[in-house]
Amino acid sequence: MGQNLSLSEKFASTSKATLAPWDREADIILGVIWACCLYGIGAIWCTVGLLRRWSGHHEEREINIISLLAAFLLSSGWPVILVYFAMSNRA
Repeated sequence: MGQNLSLSEKFASTSKATLAPWDREADIILGVIWACCLYGIGAIWCTVGLLRRWSGHHEEREINIISLLAAFLLSSGWPVILVYFAMSNRA
């Protein structure tokens, strides 16, 4: 025990975690896929929120394909819509 604590030669430090190039590329791709999935979930959630908001309290107005496409198009900027929902009194 403790034999190698006072070595005078330099040795390579293994404390720094490094990734192989193919692992680094795979991690980047995985991160991008996760970000796209979260963005898609947010867009769908905001689309449903917009459609619920446009249909009224007791669903007085019918939702058609045009309003669905408009809600989906508007929800592509879903962080702005979340701010809009937060600023309005009805979500």
